[in-house]
Amino acid sequence: MSHIVKTILVAIDPTPASQSAFEQALRLAVSMRARLVAVAVTPQYEGNMHRWKIADANEQFSLPFKQCLQEAEKRADVSGQTVRTVHKVGVPSDEIVALAEEEGAGLLIMGSPKRSYVERVLLGRTAAKVIGHSPCDVLMVPDGAEVNFSRILVGIDGSKYSMEAGQHALDLALTYGGEVHALTVIDIPLNRSLLYKVLDEARRKCSTYLQTVADQGAKLGVSVVAAIREGSPYEGIVKYGEEKDMQLIVLGSFGHTAFARILMGSVVERVATLSALPILVVKKLGQNGVRNLV
Repeated sequence: MSHIVKTILVAIDPTPASQSAFEQALRLAVSMRARLVAVAVTPQYEGNMHRWKIADANEQFSLPFKQCLQEAEKRADVSGQTVRTVHKVGVPSDEIVALAEEEGAGLLIMGSPKRSYVERVLLGRTAAKVIGHSPCDVLMVPDGAEVNFSRILVGIDGSKYSMEAGQHALDLALTYGGEVHALTVIDIPLNRSLLYKVLDEARRKCSTYLQTVADQGAKLGVSVVAAIREGSPYEGIVKYGEEKDMQLIVLGSFGHTAFARILMGSVVERVATLSALPILVVKKLGQNGVRNLV
């Protein structure tokens, strides 16, 4: 496996989704023989606690976060594993990303709570910020989901970021004995496709990108299923994942993208919002054994 992860950082909090993510982090740390670090961040309160006569406000706010770290240590010990726990106070996304950089993490894992669409859009901004600024791959684990690499769906759009995601999906399938479904979703207005034959040209280009992934899979001995769909990219990816019983979605992203670009409708953020599957966002890396993009 050319994609080597030496350190896994898992962000946890008192929510059930976070606890579920920690269990998956434990499993992956064992299979990847990686060091595991767990961080819990108490959101910094900027109001005036003295007005409410709460003398130890910071300690009270931090208590459940410290407790979930203690619980993580116990669960790791029962599993025969070791975990380093870190407690921080501040802006969660900033603290998580900063620690990932400090620890030289190759994979950052976060839980994704089961909420309504609106709730996930409004309350998932920490995750969006982490995805945007993380120096390493980010794995989003929905509440109760299990990470499995037997059937991997990877989104391919021809960009070098998506092609890197395709290579990483192949690496995972090779290591864990899985198969890869490479999917391109063409989003072209019907009037343009009819008037200018844009759709035909898009299909030709997409076929080339998908064939590249399939050829690389053949060299590695990994089964690759290539597919082209039409419509909204994020809806197409989510629907395909449901129809084909995929177990993991792999998507490419920019290196250190601005949060605004993530929040303003990127495919990554929307798929993470709508899908019930674990989602691995592959970032442009240059450390921790992960190859650079050319």
